[in-house]
Amino acid sequence: MLKRLTEADLAAVLAIDTATNPHPWTAAQWLDSLNHHQCDGLWLHDELIGFSVCMITLDEAELLLIAIAPQWQRQQKANQLLTALQEKLCRQSVVTLFLEVRESNTAARTLYAKQGFTQSGRRKGYYPTNEGREDALLYTLHLEDKA
Repeated sequence: MLKRLTEADLAAVLAIDTATNPHPWTAAQWLDSLNHHQCDGLWLHDELIGFSVCMITLDEAELLLIAIAPQWQRQQKANQLLTALQEKLCRQSVVTLFLEVRESNTAARTLYAKQGFTQSGRRKGYYPTNEGREDALLYTLHLEDKA
């Protein structure tokens, strides 16, 4: 079930973010997002197993962050979360969803391709790595095509 995240969910969100993100957000960054962006959690019974963060401007949204807790990965939960998010955005009259992903993140890129996203650009040297910098690939999904 997809449900709006609140400050009461902060500890669980931080735990997932820390476990899945090489550069996790700080508590202050999360509090800002919880108060200013659309932050949704994927829940299984009473357990938060994943989340998404979107910035919505008029009829467009940018997916800023998406993650599934490590113990729930490779079980179609990211697909479930992304599908539920798209349905919610459609109900909010969002027509285009953008995101960026590390070029090396083949699992995410495969998921996005299966969901109908198309690569729409590249940001050279966008992400820091232990060896230097890595490109970000930009993806676009036209939600009206999914309706």
